[in-house]
Amino acid sequence: MDKTFSNYRQIIDKRLFDFLESETERSKYCKDNQKYPYTLFDPLNYIMSGGGKRVRPILVLLSCEAFGGNTDNALDAAIAVEILHNFTLVHDDIMDNANTRRGKQTIHKKWDVNSAILVGDELIGLSYRSLLRSKTGNITGVLQAFTDGVIEVCEGQALDKEFEVSADVSIDDYKIMIRKKTAELLRTSSVMGAIIGCADNTGIEAISNYSENIGLAFQIQDDLLDVIADEGEFGKKIGGDILERKKTFLYLKALDILEGKKRDDFMYAYNSGNGDESKIKDIVKLYNDICVIGSAKDEIASYTEKANRSLDCIKSSNARDLLESFSGMLLNRSY
Repeated sequence: MDKTFSNYRQIIDKRLFDFLESETERSKYCKDNQKYPYTLFDPLNYIMSGGGKRVRPILVLLSCEAFGGNTDNALDAAIAVEILHNFTLVHDDIMDNANTRRGKQTIHKKWDVNSAILVGDELIGLSYRSLLRSKTGNITGVLQAFTDGVIEVCEGQALDKEFEVSADVSIDDYKIMIRKKTAELLRTSSVMGAIIGCADNTGIEAISNYSENIGLAFQIQDDLLDVIADEGEFGKKIGGDILERKKTFLYLKALDILEGKKRDDFMYAYNSGNGDESKIKDIVKLYNDICVIGSAKDEIASYTEKANRSLDCIKSSNARDLLESFSGMLLNRSY
């Protein structure tokens, strides 16, 4: 029977939570009364049990299987990339001073900033511990891909924060930033899976192009959902990017379209300190009035089409079909 995305997620979750349970147990320094560093592992297990779509680990497994590999061999790498992804969320929430993540309090709000920083650091270490358990004849290649991904994501986050206070950001600049911050970890996931699945260089390039384009579409979709999603499904406040004055695709596209006084008024309104609901409402109305919402949807569809074309050189299989379905699922998501 063909595996569904739900099947993959169940497999991933079981290995993930078994791994985290074993690490929590390992950390106990007094077995008689079960003492452990609770200020680290309680918030760590809290964030890791908070759900998530498991996009990145599923990509690891699908990419491995698409080239004839055994997904069991890639499962530890899949867990590693999910743990790493949660590291980025924890530190991102600190930098954005976010109150909620996936509908729950962020770690630095529920505990404190120091705990959140330490949890993020621990997650990096745990991600490498899991990765090193991968069953592959090319562990060096897998480690290189993973390490490159860590570096690129951090650089992308730096650009994101810099852009918040810069008046000179273009759509091209934005795409460089999201290629690093968002698309790179998806690309890393696919490349690691392909390496473990013994793909040749042509296959690795194809799956790399696929996942990079999916990543670009994914981030623009996130920008879009920030203004059109249902807050309950989205898991965080709608309009958060507007209140944080982030240079999203929607904002930059609006600057390209508007001219003269209308452009100046929009920039002033967007970058003002006003943080009430009326600001969000006014900006979203403008986005609709000048068809920025539609432009974002077109951009998402274009990157998704490019991604699927990249799969043409990969031999037909259930995993390849699921990769194409996967991109469609991401395109139509509501959170």
